[in-house]
Order: sequence, then structure tokens, then C-alpha cells
Amino acid sequence: MSFKVKDVSVVELPDMVAAERYAFETPLQPIFRLYCPIIDNDRPKAIADTAAKEQERARNPDVNEEDRWIKAVRAQDSKTDETLVGGAQWLFISKGTSDLEGHIESLAKRHPEGGARLFAAQCFRILCECEARNRLAITGSGPYATLGSFFTLPEYRKLGIGHLLMQWGLDIADERGLDVWIEAAPPAVPFYERHGFVQKEVTHLQPQRPDGLSERVAAEWDATARSLLPITAVSMCRLAGSH
Repeated sequence: MSFKVKDVSVVELPDMVAAERYAFETPLQPIFRLYCPIIDNDRPKAIADTAAKEQERARNPDVNEEDRWIKAVRAQDSKTDETLVGGAQWLFISKGTSDLEGHIESLAKRHPEGGARLFAAQCFRILCECEARNRLAITGSGPYATLGSFFTLPEYRKLGIGHLLMQWGLDIADERGLDVWIEAAPPAVPFYERHGFVQKEVTHLQPQRPDGLSERVAAEWDATARSLLPITAVSMCRLAGSH
């Protein structure tokens, strides 16, 4: 069986988001629930909300960011009868954000207001500061590439699909002389290392509950921590032209 990579249109983004969630929950990757929570156990709404945000990003792109969703499909499928087997969101950044606080706040707002959002904000602060610290030390404040998403559907794993999706973005990064920075879950580290990535820092999230919270907010914090932790993230870098 062979596969090919294609660009994703705006109207296809809901299907990509639904497939992404299925892939990251089979088996469940805890960090995915941090970035893409399900509120009130309403999975369809969570998918619809995320898809709507991605479509809005595609229709109103950031001038400092090239956002490219791609998909892997079976090569023998017709255009009208494709089987989606994997996908990726490649981001080519011409100018990194200087508004770290705004970025953290935007990510945290994916969670309900109260203890859950406070917990998420502290987690995102740890992760964002780790990424920025390592990237600025090596790449500086110039352009770079990263991944917003990267997945293969469970039924099609270990068939080389991840390599196709990865090589597509690495070829562009190398053409443009861009380092690539990613945040990887531990099970994915060997895959990235095979593609030239090097570990820079391992983070075991251990956010500390602030003092002075109300009983309700403290309980929400604790419940969120129990549902999401433990989470480990690995900051990795591939220098432009690495093999």
C-alpha cells in the first residue's frame, strides 16, 4: 500500500480536527488534553470549536506565520473517495511572537474559567518559557518552523506515513534555511531523532497550586491536575540542513 501527501483546504479542516483527536486519544496522550480539552464531556462541541478556530486562522492568516495543513491519503484513492490516514500542521514562522503573556492567556482560555484555567495557564507558562529559552539560545529571534499537529491514524501506523508528513515539512525548512523546533511526547522522541532532531530539555510538568484560592477554585485546580497529570514534554530541535 502506498500513500501521498496533499494540501488541506479550509472546508476539510473539521475532518482533520476530528481525525487528530481520534489519533491522539488512541491511545490517549495526556498533553493533548491540555491543549485540546473537552468541556462538559461534549466531544462534538470540542471538535467543532477547534475546527472553527482553525478555519478562522486559515481565512485570516497571521502575517508573520505560514500555516500549512497537509494530509496523507492512500495513493490509489480517487479525489472523490479518499481515505485519510494521517495529517500535520506545519507552521513556518517569519517572526516569533514577543507577546508571551498574550500567547499563554490565549492557550489557557481553552479551559473553563476558574481553577482549570489557572492550572492550564501555569502549565502553558512552563512549556512556553522552556521553548522560548531553548530556541532563543540556539536559533535566536529569527524565523523558524514548528509543528502545530502531527498524527497518523491508529490503523495505519508503522507504514511510513509519519516519514512522508515529516519529510514534506523538512524539505521546505531546509530550502528556507530554517531550524525546526517541536514539543514532543516521550513515545514520539525516537521518531523525531531518526529525522535529525536533538533533545534540548525534558519537562515534567509540576505546576504548584497558588495560595489564597477559594475552596471551589482550589477544588477545580486539584480535579484538573488529577485528570491531566502526569505530563512530560521534550523540547527538540533540528538545525537547518541536518540529516
